[in-house]
Amino acid sequence: MGSTIDLPQRPSVDALTTFLKSNPEIEFLRYQWLDIGNVQRLIVVTKEHALSLGNKPLKVSCLCFGVLPDDSFNTTRFKPAGYDELYPDWQSLRLCTYIGNGKKYANAMCFVKEQSRNFPAWERDPRSLLQGALQRAEVDLDMRFLIGYEIEFYLSDDSNREATRPFEHFNQFYGAAALRDNRVLTVLEEIVQALLNAGIRATHFHSEIGHGMFEIPTGPLRPIDAVDALVFCKDAVQTIAHKHGFTATCFPKPEMSPSPVAVGAHTHFSIDGATQKIADSFLAGILDNLPALCAFSMPNFDSYHRIGGYRGTIGSWVGWGTEDKDVAIRKISGRTGYWEIRTADQMANMYYTLAAWITAGCDGVKKQMELRWKDPPSLVATMTPEQVAGMGWDTKLPLSLEDALNSLETAVGSHVLDDLGIHFLNMYLDFKRLEAKQASEKTEEVRLKVLSKIF
Repeated sequence: MGSTIDLPQRPSVDALTTFLKSNPEIEFLRYQWLDIGNVQRLIVVTKEHALSLGNKPLKVSCLCFGVLPDDSFNTTRFKPAGYDELYPDWQSLRLCTYIGNGKKYANAMCFVKEQSRNFPAWERDPRSLLQGALQRAEVDLDMRFLIGYEIEFYLSDDSNREATRPFEHFNQFYGAAALRDNRVLTVLEEIVQALLNAGIRATHFHSEIGHGMFEIPTGPLRPIDAVDALVFCKDAVQTIAHKHGFTATCFPKPEMSPSPVAVGAHTHFSIDGATQKIADSFLAGILDNLPALCAFSMPNFDSYHRIGGYRGTIGSWVGWGTEDKDVAIRKISGRTGYWEIRTADQMANMYYTLAAWITAGCDGVKKQMELRWKDPPSLVATMTPEQVAGMGWDTKLPLSLEDALNSLETAVGSHVLDDLGIHFLNMYLDFKRLEAKQASEKTEEVRLKVLSKIF
């Protein structure tokens, strides 16, 4: 099936004109998109050229989706012929107070229309895929969603490190010691202020579990807006850290083995006005396909470093628990249809990930699936195999990207995720298998050196 969008639904260029009148010192607009591997790509366009284009797209190279995160060619689906078009969504405009003097740059996220031999137009554009999933959920089931992110990142000192080494005292969860260095505090305060200036509701910040780990949660938004804001937040975190002599990364394995430090992308996910039956069936649809969905939400060779019980990450099993932070999905108490989905990291293209979660959850609602997984009465990592089985927990989380891709291939064969588009799903499998192969041929040190700079 896939997307049938002819042109993206977006505000007219009048929205840009209004924004520029309110911010007259802007000189440059960053046309941004996420590629298949979740690399933030951008082209800086002058204000004059953006206005002259009006509602027309910016014509660019056909490389928008043509390369892997290390910039090697996607040899599975790339022919260097044709071009792509960027359609900025002016509703996503945000002032980049963290760049330059804080007044010259603004960001706009883009829809990408492929006009090449590589793939049909719109059918692997991340924002179009998520928009399609949201439209189907609303039209077919009258369902709408809110999304919020916990932005975890690892901070290291560029002036005092050999590879990736934080200050030694950055090792306390909610620890005051982690905030006693004024340079660190300055970085965190500046990040939060940049988010607030851009209209993103950053609620607080604190140190996290593990050397050099920090977190800044943000308030709920509609799904596309939430991912747009996440892209902005991560770029602000990394740019501001760099300005102050630090490196900030969201790479899931930010230190060499055997370090247990891990970076996640815990996603707060809620359904508007959900009944208990709808919430249970939606959750069942996700859990029933969770190993396959991990191919979208944990899509990197090093993502599976976070697997395991007794770590406060995601546990080892497909399952859920009320206010339990050692399971794949935490149910938030006191609310119906509100969860924290923990099986995600910042290597994920969150447009794809949300589209996949929503598609699987809606399939559960349509089939009126029973929530056969029970809420664990105690920590799952301490239970016997018989106790785990007694809760209806019978499937382990994938231990590698290859395992997740195999599960996704099985799901494609069962047609559960068909609404995302068969061509897209097969393309994604090919892309990720190539990426996994290339990653396996690199040393852990090389992967960390390259990807911690990008992500």
